[in-house]
Amino acid sequence: MTTLTPAELTPAIEGQYFSPKMQWWCAHADLVDSDGTDWSFYFWPALGSLDEAWIATLYTGDEVVDLTEIHLPLGSLKAAREGVDVTFGSQYIRGTYPDYEISVEGEHNGEPVSLRLSMKANMPAFTAIPNLRGITWHYVPQFEVTGAVSRAGTTKDVTGRGYLERRRGRFWAPGVARGIWESIPAASSGGLSVPLFYKVWRDDGSIQLQTLTFTVDGKELVDFGDVEVDILETAKLPGFEDIDHPMRFRLRAEGDGGQAELEVVRSPHRLMMRNYFIDPDPDAAFAGFYGPGQTTGTITYRGETHVVQSRSFGSALFFSRRSR
Repeated sequence: MTTLTPAELTPAIEGQYFSPKMQWWCAHADLVDSDGTDWSFYFWPALGSLDEAWIATLYTGDEVVDLTEIHLPLGSLKAAREGVDVTFGSQYIRGTYPDYEISVEGEHNGEPVSLRLSMKANMPAFTAIPNLRGITWHYVPQFEVTGAVSRAGTTKDVTGRGYLERRRGRFWAPGVARGIWESIPAASSGGLSVPLFYKVWRDDGSIQLQTLTFTVDGKELVDFGDVEVDILETAKLPGFEDIDHPMRFRLRAEGDGGQAELEVVRSPHRLMMRNYFIDPDPDAAFAGFYGPGQTTGTITYRGETHVVQSRSFGSALFFSRRSR
C-alpha cells in the first residue's frame, strides 16, 4: 500500500508538453439535469505524434450522443504552453487548478447538441502512480460540476461530480494484451472518492499495472497495489463481436491499511472504437469501449468500512498486432 500526499498542479504541468509522446487532458462527469434525467459525459482531447483526436461523448438512457472526431491532422487542436487551454474550432477546455470550463458541440441524429460545464475542484491534485516509467500522470479525484446541456433548441441545467487528469505517455505498448479501468468520483455521500481502478495484463498473462486509489478525506490518496479482478459476465457488442467485453466484474484490492471489494455493472451503451490513434508502430492494433456503469461494495480502511454505491465510468481496452 502506498499513501500519496497532494501534488501541486502548476500551469506548466497543465499546459502542452513539447514531446513526441502522446499527451492528453481527460475528464468525465456524472450529471443529472433539471428534470431528473441522468447524463454521463466523457471528454478526451489528445495530441499524438502522428494525429490528434477530440473525443467527446454524452450518455443518457440508451443513447450514446457521440461528438467525437478522430484522426485529425496535426495542428487541428490548439494547446497553450501553460494552463489548460485546448481548443478545437469553437470547442474548448480552459482553466487552471482549481477551476476549469468545458464546451463541446455538434450534431446527433441531425439535431444540434451542446454542453457547457464549469468544474471546481473540491479536492487537491495528486501524482498518480509516481514510480511508473515513461509516464507523467496527474489527476484531481473530484469536482463539483455545473452547466447546461442543449438538444434541438431545449436547454436544461445539469449538476454533478467529475474527475480530471493530465497525462503523457504512449497509449499502445508492445507486449500489452488488455486493460480495464473504472473511476468513481463520488463513491458515496460521505465524501469517499475512488478516482481510479486500473489493471493491465501483458501477453503472457503477467501484470503490467494494477492500482486502486481512493481518498476518504480529500487530503491523502491511498493506493491498494494488489488488485484481483473476476470477470462475471461478458457480451459481444454490435460491430465488435470478436471481443468479449466485460459487462460485470468484481474486484478485490488489499493493502496494509485495509481492503476493498467492489462490483461494477456496465451499461451496454458505450462508445466503441478501433485504432483511434495512429501509433508510430504500423502493426499496432487496439479497441476501446467507453461508457457508464454502477459500482457497489465496500472499502475498509484503518478499521472503518465505507459503503460504495454510485454511478461510475470506465473502459475496457484490447491490444494486439495487425496480421499481415
